[in-house]
Amino acid sequence: MSQESNFEDFLRWKSYGLWEKPSQSHETIKGLNPLCGDEILIHYQIDGELIQVLGLGGESCSICSAAAGFLFKNKTTLLRSHLQSYLLDRKKILDGGDSDLFQDLEEVSFFRTLRSHPGRFRCGLLPWQTLVKLSEEKK
Repeated sequence: MSQESNFEDFLRWKSYGLWEKPSQSHETIKGLNPLCGDEILIHYQIDGELIQVLGLGGESCSICSAAAGFLFKNKTTLLRSHLQSYLLDRKKILDGGDSDLFQDLEEVSFFRTLRSHPGRFRCGLLPWQTLVKLSEEKK
């Protein structure tokens, strides 16, 4: 992407996720970027307002995989009513703004680096867009 990030960064960021299908009972939602073929699987359980992310899967580029790694690292338990705001917060950083809603400076750096590659925004947002799809399907 840039001199600020190298391949080892993306491998480390991807490694934050648990990239396996959980053994316990769960549901799975799939996100797909038809422009590049990225596919992300999010294995989860819902308990009322809480969504517990249990694991990740799919085939995707290093940017999408890194974003999913951050999702797992920072938000393994999510509030169903906040899924849209999680996505909008990341879009805000890509649009040049700043965010108070998440405090992981490494993730903020990832999205700031992604700013200079607008053609790859969908890759970085796919895991979060997939979660928003989940909130729409489970109403």
